[in-house]
Amino acid sequence: MTTLATTTRRVVAAGLVAVAFAAEPAHAQSLFNAAGLGTPVEALDGRARAMGSVGIGLPGRSIMPTDPGGLARLGISTGVMAASPSWVDYSAAGDRSGSFQGNRFPLMGIGYPVLGGMASIQIGSFLDQTYEVTRVGETDLGDGPVRTSDAFVQDGAVSNVNLGFARALGERYTAGLTIGRYAGSLDRTLERTYGDETDAANVDTYIESGVWSWTGWSLTAGGSADFENLRVAASVQIPTDLTGTASAETRGSDERFSLPTQYRVGATASVGPSVLVHGSAVLSDWSDTQGQLNTGFAGSGSGFGVGVELSRARLLGKDAPLRFGFRRVGLPFAFEDESVTERTFSGGFGLVLNETAGIVLAGVDLSLERGLRSSATLTENFWRATLSLLTSGF
Repeated sequence: MTTLATTTRRVVAAGLVAVAFAAEPAHAQSLFNAAGLGTPVEALDGRARAMGSVGIGLPGRSIMPTDPGGLARLGISTGVMAASPSWVDYSAAGDRSGSFQGNRFPLMGIGYPVLGGMASIQIGSFLDQTYEVTRVGETDLGDGPVRTSDAFVQDGAVSNVNLGFARALGERYTAGLTIGRYAGSLDRTLERTYGDETDAANVDTYIESGVWSWTGWSLTAGGSADFENLRVAASVQIPTDLTGTASAETRGSDERFSLPTQYRVGATASVGPSVLVHGSAVLSDWSDTQGQLNTGFAGSGSGFGVGVELSRARLLGKDAPLRFGFRRVGLPFAFEDESVTERTFSGGFGLVLNETAGIVLAGVDLSLERGLRSSATLTENFWRATLSLLTSGF
């Protein structure tokens, strides 16, 4: 990897350290972003979130990049869109605390029958890189301490644009393959003001900024099998490196980060006429990225989730299955060399809006999660809602 220029390293380090110890963030999903690379954002719909899933092995119709084999179960043309706002309260070392909120659209996709199978186009979130911090301090310029005010703004995200194809292999099995293209941009700016802002003669402003464009590829293969009262599924995602190309005006150089291969497995069992029990797991190790980071530490992103769905519930005279779940997933980036996990309890329901001959033509899925992220220096308590709309047609 070619590292950033020295000035840009100072931009990143100053802003990210400030997040942990004196931050006033906005428009972010999490402060556990010490590497500057971003906070992972999964492309999941409302049903998966409500059942604590990592995005694979759920029965029914869904369009999620993490479950390429499940695409073959759609049957008819289908589209999905999801929105996911979050509200976070944090407390950091030194009795500092605050709150912020963010909003993402983690998943949009459409599937259409082609060549005896199902083709899809999906746009999914991958890394959220947006936040802003302000820090007031002092520095010695030779004539004694001088007041400094640092305003660090990082605005950007990495998305994964996917083209997929899946088909049924007999009545029991499916297989799917998805090719993904990472895309997005990152804009970093540090503005440092020296001296008392009320005295114009003492003010000396320093500004450093840079813009990077992200590129990379991924290949995801997976399949599923239906047995009596049981569905099992598995997938593997193999990415290339994520490359950030600096703009012509940026003094920093290009960046390159190793991304981990991700393995997912999931299963859902019917344990009664109206009860589904689900479990899923993901294996993902980001530690190879450690040597390519400017600051912070990289670790495991592995985890698991379990959930239940009660399908006979009704609302306003329509089917409205109730869902509950628990999930524990590792956060790959932290300020200290330690393991950091995200633990959530979730609940939600689905609502059928339009149904013809037993085929759901329109429906919504809503989930609400209460979660905790914690390390030795930072704790986040958060609420996260996910609302997804699924529509189908012949």
